Amino acid sequence: MSTLALEIRKHYKSKLLVFVLGIAFIEAVWLAGVIMVSASRSPQGVQALKTFSLYNYMSMQWLLLGPTIAFLASRIAGVDQEGRMGQVFRALGESPRRQFMTKLALLTGLGTLISMIMLISAAFVGTQAGLLDSPSYAAVFWLIIALTIVSVFAISAVQLALSNLFDGSSAGVIIGVVGTLITSLAGIALKMPVIGWLLPWGLLMAGSPLETLTPGNSAGVDFVLASNPWLLVALAAAVALAWALVSARLIIRKEENA
Repeated sequence: MSTLALEIRKHYKSKLLVFVLGIAFIEAVWLAGVIMVSASRSPQGVQALKTFSLYNYMSMQWLLLGPTIAFLASRIAGVDQEGRMGQVFRALGESPRRQFMTKLALLTGLGTLISMIMLISAAFVGTQAGLLDSPSYAAVFWLIIALTIVSVFAISAVQLALSNLFDGSSAGVIIGVVGTLITSLAGIALKMPVIGWLLPWGLLMAGSPLETLTPGNSAGVDFVLASNPWLLVALAAAVALAWALVSARLIIRKEENA
């Protein structure tokens, strides 16, 4: 049996999948409600376009992705900490690096699942609400998917490291929430999304192919797109990989010194 399958079996009794689907349902319904309310107000300019539903998805993810991954990471890491399962698997020869990579794969998969349910809901509701098609929709759809996966990977790596280093769920979750607030404040209130490149919780905002809406550009015929958006995704992937390497090294060092 693969290490990933064994990791999944650890969470069988905790009903992790039910918890994940519950989060996905709540966040998807919330996002759908935001889009439907906006569409019911006779929107003008870019707010009348289907791309606006993707923009709403991105905006909500800026605030929810970090805390969501933080809570999931605390549950995934907590199984080993509470039941000493991590020590058992290490006694059987499983290295700390492999344990980390297995948990990272599981957490990234679950975070991506939640995000894709939200994205599909946004696209479906936007279409059903009568929002109009535009060139920007097709131009950014796959970009947003790629950037979401990269962001989930980066946040998952860091949150797993935090949950492991602090041996508790609350500290990692609090840091994840604070990190999200810092990057959101910098990007939305201070109009400095570039700060998002410095923290994993801000990659989705910093690498966004859609420029933040302002009174000046929201009245246009279509969304203003970032130049070289795939380059931004590649840069986000490089930053995410760096965070994953640092996180893995911190966990391995802790286990070696234990």
